[in-house]
This record gives sequence, structure tokens and C-alpha cells, in this order.
Amino acid sequence: MPPKRGEKRVLMDGMTWADYDLFWQAAERRGGYRVSYLDGQIELMFPSYDHELRKSRLGGLLEAYCHENEVDFFEHGSTTIREELKAAGKEPDESYCFAKQKKFPDLIIEVAITSGGIDTLEIYRRWAIPEVGVWQRDKLNIFLFKRGRYQAAAKSLHLPALDLDLLASCASIQNGLQARKKFLAGVKK
Repeated sequence: MPPKRGEKRVLMDGMTWADYDLFWQAAERRGGYRVSYLDGQIELMFPSYDHELRKSRLGGLLEAYCHENEVDFFEHGSTTIREELKAAGKEPDESYCFAKQKKFPDLIIEVAITSGGIDTLEIYRRWAIPEVGVWQRDKLNIFLFKRGRYQAAAKSLHLPALDLDLLASCASIQNGLQARKKFLAGVKK
């Protein structure tokens, strides 16, 4: 098994939108890293094995939950959200719309193995994304957009019956089949 490591992050200040656009285009062509932009600051994030495992596991379990509970959803994945006038851009780790397809997602999931970097919630605030889940320290923290800012919440807006503790414990299981079985067994209770 690859070693668990946090993401590597490089921050650059005093950058223009044109600088961001060059990094973003290069990442689109070559991959291997993700580019975020906020008010003249660029962050290059190089995902680790642990980051990608958590991202995929959370996405898979959330989708299994939606299937099991017949929740109508649309995957947006890591589709880039960016706009020069908002001076912000980012690729979410996972993102979804519920009930119908929309231009911007209803729920974004971000995995933060290491701390620091650009203020992710501020980027998403500029689009008024209704809900952002941030995986950190083996827990999924939910933030809901209310009155122009994000507030921590005890449950999901779009999946209010989802047991976040069960999701977190299953997302931490290394084996995908075991994680899904344990999660679905808990969901059916």
C-alpha cells in the first residue's frame, strides 16, 4: 500500500488572472495537480494517495446512499468553477446537484489532509454554493451557506437523514468493498 501522506501545496502571492489561467490550462493538459485562485493568490495542490482515496471513497459512499434512498442526483465531479470577475477559481474534489441539473453544484466535497492554503469556503461563497462538506481529521464537517456566509451545521441540507458519523467511519476503511458493505448495512438500519 502506498504511504499515507498529506497533499503538497505551493502558494504564490501577487498573481494575476492571466497567471492563474496559464497554470489552469497546463493542469488541464498534463494533470497531476490542481489549481486554485483567490484574489491574486494561486495554490497548486498535488494530491496524495490518501487524499484521492478519501475523495473517491466519500463520493462512492454518498452515491450509494443516494441510490439506496432513491435520491435523484447528478455528478459534477471536479468540474472547475471559475470566473475572473469573482477573482476566484477551483476544482472541487467531488460535487453534486440534486433533483435537477444546475450550472453550479448544490453540494461540494473537499478533502483536506493537510491544513493551510487558500480559503476554500471563500471561493465557494462567491457562487453561493448551498453546501460544502470538508473532510478533515477523519470527519466530514458540513458548512451551509446562510445570509452571505458559511455556517457549521450538524447535518446535511440535501441529505438530512445521512448519518455523518457512519459515513466518516466507513470512509476511513481502506478496503472499498468492506467500506460499502458496512455503510449500506448501517444505512438500512
